[in-house]
Parts: sequence; structure tokens; C-alpha cells
Amino acid sequence: MKTSTDAVGSGPSTAAEKKLRPPSFNGTEVRRFLTAQAGLDEQERLGEDLTPADAPVLMIWQAPRALIAGRSDARLPGFARAVQELAVEGWPVLVRRSGGSACPVSPGTLQIVLVRASAGKSDIEVGYRTLANLIEGWLSGSGISCEAGERTGAFCPGRYDLGVGLRKFAGLSQHWRSRRQTAIITTAASIIVEGDVEELCRVVNLFYREAGGERRCFPTFVTDVNRNLRQVSSEGRP
Repeated sequence: MKTSTDAVGSGPSTAAEKKLRPPSFNGTEVRRFLTAQAGLDEQERLGEDLTPADAPVLMIWQAPRALIAGRSDARLPGFARAVQELAVEGWPVLVRRSGGSACPVSPGTLQIVLVRASAGKSDIEVGYRTLANLIEGWLSGSGISCEAGERTGAFCPGRYDLGVGLRKFAGLSQHWRSRRQTAIITTAASIIVEGDVEELCRVVNLFYREAGGERRCFPTFVTDVNRNLRQVSSEGRP
């Protein structure tokens, strides 16, 4: 597996990284972007030169806070009003190519992207399973055992939500695009390493309320990785 490792921008490590060792799959380093849009643009470029003979490319990145909406969200009747309202609150709204609904990102979240090329038909599950297994292996090294499965009360619920019990701390999405008879498949995960889950849910709910959408999420169905790490640490004390 190839990795995208060149650093973008610089700055001090976040508190989230100090508590949980950042993932380093085959030497992949966390890239830091000045905006979430820059991160989305870079992950889109990853597949430009890939061929089916190439190994998948992996990228891990962080950026300042933003709400990344799905394409269907952009068709809501009050989308423009919601964008303006969230901008006032310091949450720029972006639209991603992959499926799913609105998902907040922040300096306390990690975006992990796996891009591969396929000739002809390919199993949609391959990318999901591969990325989910990488994340599960990384977390298990810290003693966190997570399970895949939809958490309907969380934001952007899906079959490949990852979390503990009823609470989600990561979600996966996927986007396929054609390029010269080759399918470029981007599977992306957003992981809440550390964050105010009540604030994250509030922003998502504000977006849908202003946009005229019916989706709502609840903090009781969302958690962060470090909260579970602290619980594992406390359970291991004599």
C-alpha cells in the first residue's frame, strides 16, 4: 500500500494526538491542511494517476472545523440559508462527492482515506472492509474494541459506523468515479478522536433545521475515541 506523507502546513500537536497515538499505517503521517476544503481537494487528486496494477493509496489528514454535507443535503430547500447561518457560527459548509449526510470535522477528528483503482466490476464492500479493518487494528492496539453497525441516532448513520455499544465515533463513506475505463474508488473515514459531541450534534441539527431537512442526531449516540481510551485505562487500574 502506498502512502501520501508530505506534510501540509505546520503547528503544534493537538491535545487529541497526545492522548491517542496517531495512526501510522506503513509510515503514513498525518497531514494538516489550512482548510477542510483543501483536504477534500487533495484526497480527490490521489487517484488521478492510479492504475489497477497500483497498490491502494492511503492518506490521513486533519483540518480546522467544517461541516461536510452530502450531495443530497445540497438539494434541501434552505441549503443556502443554512450555509450562511453556519458561517456566522464559524462552521463553513462543504459538499463532498461521497454519499451519506452531514458530518462535522474539527482539529479533534481524523480523516482517513483509501483510494484504489479497479478495471471492470469491483465489490463495493472491499474498500469498506479494508478501511474498517485498518481502523479497528489501530484502535485495538490501545485496547479499544469497536464494532461496525449503524447507529441511527448519530449524525451520518451508515452500515459501517464504528463505535462502542450504541455510540459512534467513526463513519465511512465511499465515492466511485470513472476515468478512462478505470473505476477510481475513494473510501473515507471520519474519526472523532476528541471533541465536544454535544456541540458537534448541535451544529448538525442547526444545519438541517435551517436547510429544511428532517434529520436529527443526539449526543447519546455519539462518543469520541479518547473517552473510550480513558475508560479502558481506568478499567485496567488495580
